[in-house]
Amino acid sequence: MHVLEFPKRLLSIAETVGTWAGALTALDRSRRAKVARYADAIAETLGRAARHSARLATAPNDRVAQRGVIREFGRITGYLETLVGVLQHHLDGRKLAGVKRRLEQLGAHRTTVGPAASAAAIRVDRLLAAEGYFRALADSLRV
Repeated sequence: MHVLEFPKRLLSIAETVGTWAGALTALDRSRRAKVARYADAIAETLGRAARHSARLATAPNDRVAQRGVIREFGRITGYLETLVGVLQHHLDGRKLAGVKRRLEQLGAHRTTVGPAASAAAIRVDRLLAAEGYFRALADSLRV
């Protein structure tokens, strides 16, 4: 999968995980806190990825921004795998199957970011929307 598909897949995962908020309230307090911390970490990482992507819009040859996008996308994948592992025994198989499938698609990518991958192409709006979903998930687990 090309890096330009990554934000679309992330938004899809965020929307799916966001629908779990009701089911996650049944977790004990410490598990909810753990999931909330992961959701916060994912949201922070998505925000950094969006900032790097926006830098690419103004400077397509910015190697620091290119490496930043790649690093943050890799970090997001790791966080999501850990989050699914934490939830594996608390949600039914159907709920996890869709996210696992999407994670496998994320893991299959070879992330390359070059001048052709502008911030508009990377879809900063999708990254920010995914960030919002994960922040809302974290907030809902804290109440």
